[in-house]
Amino acid sequence: MRNQDDSWRLTLAISGVHTLGSAKQENSGYEGAWSSRENMGIFNNQYFRNIIAKGWSPELKIGGNPDKNAWKRIDAGVDPNHKEMMLNTDLCFVY
Repeated sequence: MRNQDDSWRLTLAISGVHTLGSAKQENSGYEGAWSSRENMGIFNNQYFRNIIAKGWSPELKIGGNPDKNAWKRIDAGVDPNHKEMMLNTDLCFVY
């Protein structure tokens, strides 16, 4: 059985991975990156800055599934060739 410290370590590890990678449709049902094209693959705090500094709007029914929702970037500077996204759990860090 995991204790509370283990849960926080796991949460931290998953958040750290979000600074590096992206979600793939075939793996999770979601598609997009948590960082800009320039920051992907770099272990930095850009993921956390993006949660606060960029504009996000709900994206409902991902892949037609009413139980899969995410957040898409909608502010100025959106790269039409690089989808940036957040999950509810990402935005819950701040709000």
